[in-house]
Amino acid sequence: MSETTTAETDEQVTIYTAYEIDFMLGLRDTENGRITRDQVGLRSAPDSAKEFVTAAVSSGLRARGKVERSEDGQWLLGEEGQVIATTLTAADRWLGIALAEDEAMRMAFIIKANEAIIMLTQDELDSFVVTALPGPEQVPDAVADIVLAFLEGGNQRTVSLRRTDVAAPDDPTPLMFHVEADGNWKSGHLPLDEEGVLSISDVSAEAVAETSRALWEDGISRAPGTATA
Repeated sequence: MSETTTAETDEQVTIYTAYEIDFMLGLRDTENGRITRDQVGLRSAPDSAKEFVTAAVSSGLRARGKVERSEDGQWLLGEEGQVIATTLTAADRWLGIALAEDEAMRMAFIIKANEAIIMLTQDELDSFVVTALPGPEQVPDAVADIVLAFLEGGNQRTVSLRRTDVAAPDDPTPLMFHVEADGNWKSGHLPLDEEGVLSISDVSAEAVAETSRALWEDGISRAPGTATA
């Protein structure tokens, strides 16, 4: 829960637990925020423990200087928390990223609210590293970097992407990349077949960025080479 410094960049990143993110979302109840909860898979504490969890979470955030209590009893987020909470509660696009190898899976979420972009990267089972991206145009390259770094680490790895828009929260656009046991790279994309399974095409490492860009910017999930047609 404390701030840590990455060895690679020496930049400050902040780790928030799922309950802390849920707490910040709860300070401003919006439909977009409720969609964010569903997209990220956040769950509030059960009613029987809600008071205890809220007290523990708010105390922890206050001790870290992330929130303050106003004279009238309202919780006020610090500058960092305001940026995060505003993005989460005003979000208009979500991109879920699942990195899977055997039974292990890690998740990341890119969340856009107008020009504001934040990324939640699963740190442990119930916590996320929260970072900001410069702008929406930076997302495809960031996604491609994550996908390539993971897939190049070994065969039989899978990356699943899911773009969701506020206009159609129940109709996400899926895209998948997979390295087979023999080292061949495959892409799973729309249209679905008669059994509801993604179509499969060969894909090169070079085509990952192009295909990711089409998904993020245009909501297109097609075979590599035809994504912008």
